Amino acid sequence: MIAHIDADAFFASVIQRKNPQLKGKALLATGMGGGCVIAASYEAKAFGAKTGMRLSEAKRLVPKPIILPSDFQEACVASEQLQDMLRSECALVQRYSVDEWFLDLNTRPGGLPASLPNWAELLQNKMQRSTGLTVSFGVASSKLLAKMASEYRKPAGITVLYHNDIKGFLQDRPAEAIPGIGRQRGKRAAAERWLTAWDIVQANPAIVKDVFGKPGVDMQRELQGECLEPVIAVAPPPKSISRCRSFRKTRDEEGLYSQLLAHLTRTVLKMRLQDLSCQRVTVWLRNDSYDGYTGEDHKLPHALATEDELLPYIRKCFLRAFEQGKYYTQVGLGLMDLRPKTLPQYSLFQSPLQLEKCEKVQKALDNVHQRYGRDAVVRGSAMHIARKNKDIRQPTMYGEVLSCS
Repeated sequence: MIAHIDADAFFASVIQRKNPQLKGKALLATGMGGGCVIAASYEAKAFGAKTGMRLSEAKRLVPKPIILPSDFQEACVASEQLQDMLRSECALVQRYSVDEWFLDLNTRPGGLPASLPNWAELLQNKMQRSTGLTVSFGVASSKLLAKMASEYRKPAGITVLYHNDIKGFLQDRPAEAIPGIGRQRGKRAAAERWLTAWDIVQANPAIVKDVFGKPGVDMQRELQGECLEPVIAVAPPPKSISRCRSFRKTRDEEGLYSQLLAHLTRTVLKMRLQDLSCQRVTVWLRNDSYDGYTGEDHKLPHALATEDELLPYIRKCFLRAFEQGKYYTQVGLGLMDLRPKTLPQYSLFQSPLQLEKCEKVQKALDNVHQRYGRDAVVRGSAMHIARKNKDIRQPTMYGEVLSCS
């Protein structure tokens, strides 16, 4: 059996833990840029606030919300505390995100608990006493079912699915409750009259493959309780690295491109720390109504691993995605199709000396960024956002805005 542990309203709960006077209040935790809610306390959720919602929309729903930027440093501390407790409980623990973990309960000392609900309740209470945070438990025979189960009774819920429970559980869950079924896939499922998760289990695998591709067939099997993806302690190298930032609507081309270059520095550093290179880049912009994206994708001539080499392709993607006069609320960058970094590959149109120079410059940048911070050295084109960051207007309590220097 596999357990999925999910911290409840994590970023909002971390702020409340650090500021006990905020407990029980309608709190909205914002991400970088302050334009988007990345966590809402359950008091705010009661009014309809949701993760990923525009801050302006959440403020209309929640009367007198407390709005604070997420404390990412405190969140990392809390995440490590929770993970240490889980590792002391089970030999095989996989971090799925900063606030989610999978446990292979067969590797627990003493074997599978005699009563899974009792085991989950005891550990849940222990984690709350030690960290001040509540977590929800889902236990099932596959990762997908376990994750769905942990979402079923939030906050501080416990749902254990034995084989005989799967049908009733999935009949009670809409298709959109399946992780990976987003808005667009949800529309395709509805077109096939797959209204519940159980409808997808019952569907013809050939049609599921036609609608969702091979991952859809794997999803169908996992929903039936088959474990296709085991819990792994060491995650494999990522297939992509992406970064985005939301902000108040703007049509400032220079500012958007400057933010994109900041993404480039951070994603390339993260990629190189794992000794990887990328074979494809993608750039996207989100419009001011939050209901559409403009994206551009570019396959690279060969795997690249330096900012200088990637820059022309990223610039080209940006220029294709950006439309003069339109407002945007997010810019994102993805380094895709990652592979282990190898010796440089030369083409007829490239100078080996120039490529070696790019690599030397990038190594020097890596050293500076790791030692003095990612903003210690920035490109001239990124100075626009660097200047603005000196006077970031951050939202704070009751919607007023505080200028931070």
